[in-house]
Amino acid sequence: MKKQLLLVFALGMLTLCLQAQTATQPTTQNPAQTPAGFRGVQSYVEKAELTIEAKSLIPDTAVFQDKTDTYVKSGEYKFSFSLESLRKNSDILLNKWLKESK
Repeated sequence: MKKQLLLVFALGMLTLCLQAQTATQPTTQNPAQTPAGFRGVQSYVEKAELTIEAKSLIPDTAVFQDKTDTYVKSGEYKFSFSLESLRKNSDILLNKWLKESK
């Protein structure tokens, strides 16, 4: 009984879908076929155009910045490493790692 009701319901929905597909569609050429809710509606057309100029987004070329102003010279940093200091630091880090891993 349930299968028959389900089959009847499915066939009813199928026929309604097919009927909706074959219904006449209102066209803009014939205003008599417009739906009831859209009769007398006017279209809105913008009167003033909005223009965006890309020239305002271009950076100012009158200001020149030399690359030497932004570059840090390599001689200003002085790193000195000795073999003893490297071994000492690596032993400390290794011992810390071993303690944390337990």
